[in-house]
Amino acid sequence: MSTPSSHEHTSPGVVVGFDGSPHAIDALFWAARAATLRNVPLTVASAFVFPYSDYIRSMSGAQVVDPARRLAEDKLAEAQALLEGQNYTGTVEYRALIGDATDWLVKLSSDAQLIVVGRRGLGKFWGRVLGSVASALPAHADCPTVIVHSPESDADTTTQGISTTPDDRPVCVGVDGSEHARRAAVVAAHEAKRRGVTLELVQSQPHFTGTSTVWYLASNETMEQQIHDDMMRSLMTEQEHLQHEVPGVEISLVVQRKIPAEAMLDCTGRAQLTVLGTRGHGGFASLLLGSVSRTTLSHARGTVMIVPRTKG
Repeated sequence: MSTPSSHEHTSPGVVVGFDGSPHAIDALFWAARAATLRNVPLTVASAFVFPYSDYIRSMSGAQVVDPARRLAEDKLAEAQALLEGQNYTGTVEYRALIGDATDWLVKLSSDAQLIVVGRRGLGKFWGRVLGSVASALPAHADCPTVIVHSPESDADTTTQGISTTPDDRPVCVGVDGSEHARRAAVVAAHEAKRRGVTLELVQSQPHFTGTSTVWYLASNETMEQQIHDDMMRSLMTEQEHLQHEVPGVEISLVVQRKIPAEAMLDCTGRAQLTVLGTRGHGGFASLLLGSVSRTTLSHARGTVMIVPRTKG
């Protein structure tokens, strides 16, 4: 295992942001297992900004180590000890970085296979559902971002280490016929195959509301079944595409009549990983992150992956 360093590596593999918080420890162990499943290096990155660095350098009159770098290296030493305590044998690189954590992780995402972070870090606003890094990163990263779920209570958070117990829960992915969703489904299919579990393709549409609509549906008993059949045919088309792209993955088709965000939140409660694209068929294409993805991230009960659209 390498020692804490800011040395650049051409292939970061799976990158995890680490600040020593309980959520970051969970993310570290999740990322370590993900790197093992992919047979790629694990890169542990720690970034800090110390607001008085320039003042300290100007007053010292001598070359001093930036306090931000010292903080980062201390956290990386903690990460190294944690991984060694788990007998992790994969290749690990440690990067001590000076600057904004989100900015650095976005830069690393251009060469990484995966960026992994915890729900919250050591930020000031502990009461928020998501920390600033976990909120901003999925919208800007060039590779898939994973926000690892941890228990609600920060004070009582206990880590389980790098899991070696088989997890037979499915990988869920939300699809709606959009290109963003199809790309997310391919990434999710690879994840499910890698983990040896079923991939659930989930498509959701809310029930119709309004007096005239309810009256119309009541007078046309076959309409609800027709909607279900249309959604199932759409899922079967996605299934055929995925079986061509990722041969051998086991796929289950799930149709739900509820608001899409509610359907995906249900997935986070039963799946080991819930996968979404950055955007679906929403009406505001200029937004970086769609409403379903944002809602799912904010209220998830399990680990979530956000897959970005392709460049260009």
